[in-house]
Amino acid sequence: MPAFIITQEVSNQYTEIAQQFGTPTYIYHENLLNTNLKTLSGLFKDLPVKWLYAMKANDNPHLLKRVAAQGFGFDTVSFEEALLGSHFVVPEKIFYTENNMTDGEMMAAIKAGIRLNIGSFTRLKKFAEANPNSTCSIRIKPDIGDGHHSKVVTGNKDSKFGIRIDQIEESVQVAAKFGVKITGIHMHIGSGIKEPKNLLNAIDKMLSIASQLPDLKSINFGGGLPIPYLPADKPFDVQEFEAITAPKLKSFLETHPNVEFWFEPGRYIMGNAGVLLSRVNTKKDQGNKVYLGTDTGFNHLVRPVMYDSYHHIVNVSNWQATTVEKFEVAGNICESGDIFASDREIAPTEEGDLVAFMDAGAYGMTMASAYNRRALPAEVLIKEDGSVQQIRVRETAEQMLDELFSKTAYK
Repeated sequence: MPAFIITQEVSNQYTEIAQQFGTPTYIYHENLLNTNLKTLSGLFKDLPVKWLYAMKANDNPHLLKRVAAQGFGFDTVSFEEALLGSHFVVPEKIFYTENNMTDGEMMAAIKAGIRLNIGSFTRLKKFAEANPNSTCSIRIKPDIGDGHHSKVVTGNKDSKFGIRIDQIEESVQVAAKFGVKITGIHMHIGSGIKEPKNLLNAIDKMLSIASQLPDLKSINFGGGLPIPYLPADKPFDVQEFEAITAPKLKSFLETHPNVEFWFEPGRYIMGNAGVLLSRVNTKKDQGNKVYLGTDTGFNHLVRPVMYDSYHHIVNVSNWQATTVEKFEVAGNICESGDIFASDREIAPTEEGDLVAFMDAGAYGMTMASAYNRRALPAEVLIKEDGSVQQIRVRETAEQMLDELFSKTAYK
């Protein structure tokens, strides 16, 4: 089920938001965000576990501030993300996992004192030469992958990510030549894990290879914790995950008492806290199908097109309806593939109705673009006390063009 059910109160508030800020608009619920953060913070209380938020899920500064306030650090995958994270936490709480990084990005991270997680053998050599007598973490390819779509499986045998297990010993030796200590190992098997047993097996593998790292101080097990998108999906049971994982970690600490354990969820923290609010502009009967044309598209929420992802769609204006009709829900991008849902059962819908794409808080706005020269959505936050704060202003068409001409130095 979605994170919450539309009620008259929610319908009224969304309608007011649409009137005040227009559509499309991303709406985030602070109470859901805080609930997710507190749920994770309450796990593994008697173990040296630290939590990092995977910033690529959603990087609005107002939301990052609230994540940092709960004691979370940041998992980042670019220097730009790491630099953004430094506005909210000290460098020691930023974990920068590189992926085909440039020398310039590496040197910038070193200068900023940000912890680097290195994912290739050649980059490790360059790091050791450029920053002798330092420390780093390395990303391991565990040969175990999982995820909600083949494009987000990252830990499998043929993945582009990580250093091979058989290269760990050589990695330690190469680093040691320059006085560099590998104090951390990291893995990430995929996003939106479908089979929790794969994550557990990967955790076992990481614990088993830890003895190859003489200076080990941390093991990062990655993220990928799923959320329910379809009405029939069951939530990921984090308490059960804790019950199964905690004994493994406690046993490991008996022989490695000074090691910390890190997790880096993103979707689990932000996914169900956000919705994309849109307005139906067109209702068109094409013979075999009836299309609902919205004022948003895959330039604002790309997951359905890129990953065949499901987002529950609710008619906010007709939420009390007891009947449904089948629709093609289409975006306003000039592409045949700009379809959010096919043969989707939704309450009877007319032009002018507001619809909400649920569970869109993660990998929504951060993957948005200005394709077709369309402006990005506005973003608003519904605070714990029910008040509404705009946390991103929508650009006008004129502002978009002014920026284009400015950046291209066109006269």
